[in-house]
Amino acid sequence: MSNDILSSLQRLGIYPRDGQLKNYELAFTHSSVNGILKTKHQDYERLEFLGDSLMGFCVSELCYQYHPELQQGGLSTLKAHFIRTESEANLARRLGLSELIRVGSSYQGNPEDSDTLLEDIFESFLGALLLDQGFSFAREFLRNIMEEDIAKAKVQPSENPKSELQEVIQADHRDSVSYRLLSETGPAHDKTFEVGVYFEDQELGRGEGKSKKEAEVMAARFALEKLAGIRKKEGE
Repeated sequence: MSNDILSSLQRLGIYPRDGQLKNYELAFTHSSVNGILKTKHQDYERLEFLGDSLMGFCVSELCYQYHPELQQGGLSTLKAHFIRTESEANLARRLGLSELIRVGSSYQGNPEDSDTLLEDIFESFLGALLLDQGFSFAREFLRNIMEEDIAKAKVQPSENPKSELQEVIQADHRDSVSYRLLSETGPAHDKTFEVGVYFEDQELGRGEGKSKKEAEVMAARFALEKLAGIRKKEGE
């Protein structure tokens, strides 16, 4: 296993310092392995915490650098596109990290098919890289694999506003948004619902619809437009 990791790292231009290969081994080890080895916390989870922070900073920096046309909300929307499970899982596959995952017998399924696991592995790999090579190297490594995609990216209207809004919020926070029914008007057969979407008790937007779900979608779309600076202020 160590030889496979070493050759894979060298293929990526990474030459681990003495004693640092152990961190990379941990970065590719799922917690299910602890059950086999009778160990505790000998897995990727602590490194994932470190890599998540590095990823957030580097993506934010690239979005800021290449998109001066965007205000804070638009930058958050763009950042969320790259800090998401599918995007990070694809980066793990692209770098060949999926081939290095070690899981225990209790793990169900094929780890190479799990976007969630690959996202975790990618972030834990970044954590190990940071500890091994330092911030400047890790930052440059991330820039090299993400710079072109972020530079060319554009903020597009969402086809799934509720999911998109959740990703935007969770790109910077761990908490979720919530929806509240504000009013319902009209006869029983033809009601109109008004819903607000909130984060930490702050209203992000309101929407109306002939069902609660439709109103939630409209509220999320309004919130996204507001955050991205698409909707002009009234009177402009």
